[in-house]
Amino acid sequence: MKAVTSLIIGGIVSSLTAYNILQSTSKWAPKIIDRCFHSDKLRVVYTGISSMLDRVLCFYVHFNQQALHDIVGLPLTQLLMAAFGTSFAIMAFEGSRKELKRSTLLVGFPLLGLLANLVGISVVFPAIWIPLYLYSVENKVFKADDFFVSMPRVYGILAGLVVGYGIPSAIISSPLVTKNSSIEQDLLCIWQVLPVLIVPLFGMMEKGFKKMGSVTDTIEDAEMKTRLTLVEGKDALERSFLFLGLLNMVIYGITYVATVHQGIHIWDSILLLLNAPSNLPVGLTFQELGQLLCARTALVEYISLSISFALWAMFNSGIIAGLLVFIATPIIGPAAAISFYSYYRETRIDHNTTSLEKKRK
Repeated sequence: MKAVTSLIIGGIVSSLTAYNILQSTSKWAPKIIDRCFHSDKLRVVYTGISSMLDRVLCFYVHFNQQALHDIVGLPLTQLLMAAFGTSFAIMAFEGSRKELKRSTLLVGFPLLGLLANLVGISVVFPAIWIPLYLYSVENKVFKADDFFVSMPRVYGILAGLVVGYGIPSAIISSPLVTKNSSIEQDLLCIWQVLPVLIVPLFGMMEKGFKKMGSVTDTIEDAEMKTRLTLVEGKDALERSFLFLGLLNMVIYGITYVATVHQGIHIWDSILLLLNAPSNLPVGLTFQELGQLLCARTALVEYISLSISFALWAMFNSGIIAGLLVFIATPIIGPAAAISFYSYYRETRIDHNTTSLEKKRK
């Protein structure tokens, strides 16, 4: 029942988000699509593999460039990137659990991440991933070790995300990259497929952590070794969620301070973006219009994903958990709020599955 309910609610949230974005960008996006597909005014060669593929990439690259070049769109994009990385981490961790990766479609998190970069994480997370997860675990009895993820796997995913996604995202949105340069366009092109490209990095990092060894390696008793391995994996997940929570809270705080320091009135800017395009400043050039509307897209996606995080908490732990995530969101940021909730949820997963196992015995 939860899966069906989440599908309906997630479908409504994602549909409203998509409709809002399509409507608001209708004065600008179709013209960019036309330029990418029917003219050579913009760069249209990225891979050289397929003309169609390159022209599609032309649109995505140019669209993301506009948000990065806007004074308000830049911090919004940075926050959205951080929230995307956190949601991808959640999908990767859940898709790596012992039973879920063996018997469910959650193991396909790289493809969902790629899809999220194409149609929006605010669509994929609430309308596809949450219902898929709930369907995968609904009405099933799990053993204590079915939700197990090994410590090397957990830290491999976390390190791979930081190195393969976090650092490139930070570079793309930093002053190190010249605006409208070919390097910026190449990086944005690669960024579109990062969710798939960094998966091999997860495996490499995992092997590295395996070689570093573990305290369980010296234990000879098989039963004790198994128990400590489970505890070790659980502890790694909890530490990872705490790390993501603190990191995202710092990013949220620094972004807020830096934006205010530039003299930007955040609330006024948010209202200006939300009122566009029906109430636009007079005399905007086509480029300025694109920057404003793409910044608005980042804001709408960020708000929608924030709501999705609260829904994820609600469907897993109840209305109070969802409300707490919702309340914490404007204070510490949605990515930090869902990370700290995930830490709490991890302790409850361990408790609940252990209790179920005892009852079965």
